[in-house]
Amino acid sequence: MSSRKRFGVVWAVCMIGTLWAPASAARADGRPTDGYIEEGRARWEHVARQIWDTPEVGLTETRSSVALIEILQKEGFQVTRGVGGEPTAFVATAGSGAPVIGLLAEYDALPGLSQVAGQPKRQAVTEGTPGHGCGHNLLGTASVAAAIAVNRERIAKKLPGTIQLFGTPAEEIGIGKTFMIRDGAFKKTDLVFAWHPDSHNRITNRSRLAVTGVSVEFFGRSAHAAASPWLGRSALDALTLFDHAMALMREHILPTARIHRAIRDGGKAPNIIPDHSEGEYWLRDATGESVNEMLGRLRKAADGAGLATETRAQVTLKFSNREPVPNDALNAVFQREFERVGPPRFDDTDQRFARAMQKELGFEEAGLETTVMPFSQHNGETASSDIGEVSAVVPLAELNVVTRPLGTAAHHWAQTACAAHPLGYKGMVVAAKVLAASAVDALTDPALVKAAHDEFLVQTKGKPYVSPLPPDARPVAPH
Repeated sequence: MSSRKRFGVVWAVCMIGTLWAPASAARADGRPTDGYIEEGRARWEHVARQIWDTPEVGLTETRSSVALIEILQKEGFQVTRGVGGEPTAFVATAGSGAPVIGLLAEYDALPGLSQVAGQPKRQAVTEGTPGHGCGHNLLGTASVAAAIAVNRERIAKKLPGTIQLFGTPAEEIGIGKTFMIRDGAFKKTDLVFAWHPDSHNRITNRSRLAVTGVSVEFFGRSAHAAASPWLGRSALDALTLFDHAMALMREHILPTARIHRAIRDGGKAPNIIPDHSEGEYWLRDATGESVNEMLGRLRKAADGAGLATETRAQVTLKFSNREPVPNDALNAVFQREFERVGPPRFDDTDQRFARAMQKELGFEEAGLETTVMPFSQHNGETASSDIGEVSAVVPLAELNVVTRPLGTAAHHWAQTACAAHPLGYKGMVVAAKVLAASAVDALTDPALVKAAHDEFLVQTKGKPYVSPLPPDARPVAPH
């Protein structure tokens, strides 16, 4: 039985809006984990660069995952591979007993974002190939460094507890963690700390969007486009009509909602009436309820386009991630440790590089953020992540650390350039220190673990987690 299930009932007083004050006070002279991570800086930069040099998209991250696994195994972690039916997913474990503290590592790249390292202008290493445009080479490396630092501290201080490092693939296609959850990867975990590269230093809280991705296919009847088009029923006509309906729908959705799409198949040749077409559509909004409402409307639009063109529509769920469940007990620990560690210390060279990039992109030449934002509700970006699914299973907090200039965004060549630049490495090391110190706080303070668990029960109303995946769903690599 998970130790977090032994903590009992929910506290009578709801903790929402009140930050938990951990029993252990911050040490002005730093933590042993800080020193270990700092001493190993060259090692972590090498690992991050190694993953950056071999970018791999979701479910194909063979070299990236192996690079992290080998380091963890050398440090005494026991590794289980292929978790959730995903060949590049793994769970590394060290220690025993309660509490069980989890850290998340991501390492997938994005298609088409190859970029020369440290170049403030668009210049691909190899045009059309993947690149770490979300900085996941930094993300995975920092989490591994933190896990090893915490485990060394656990051994040195003979602390009770277990460290879990979750190697989670395919975050960019929204499925990695969801399949791992379905296979029970987080059942024995008490709480999870996570981080993500960003342009600001902050605790991200209550801002990520719920998202659902579907494949929309139409099946028609093929014919010669010149000699006998009347015999055909065009699946492309159906997809075109459906896509127009979705475009019109954008006027009638909430301001927080988003609709994205890519056309995967529009036919093989202009002179053949296509009997198959396919588009991939993503729906996002602040809540899962709103996304589900849009999904119902999408299904009606698909049926309508099929009816109008005498084709058959088929809508298939590819993935679904809910909005994160907040946990201010853990957020407070992150905020305290972040303020103690401090933001990345950027030098004049870093700032000049950042301003050159901002000039190239036509942004204000404001350089790099150099402060830690005060905690507030709704901090963060309006992107989506499968960490939302993890937060519905176990208490979770997420940290943002600067690894790119102000005004720039992820999923862009600019982040790829910064992910193998000294400024990106500086952000990575700060993230590792904050993660490690926060995890040690949880290992040494049972009241913190209980507070996080009790708040989790309040936020989820004690309802059990229900996977958004169909029972027969299998992880599938992107096109």
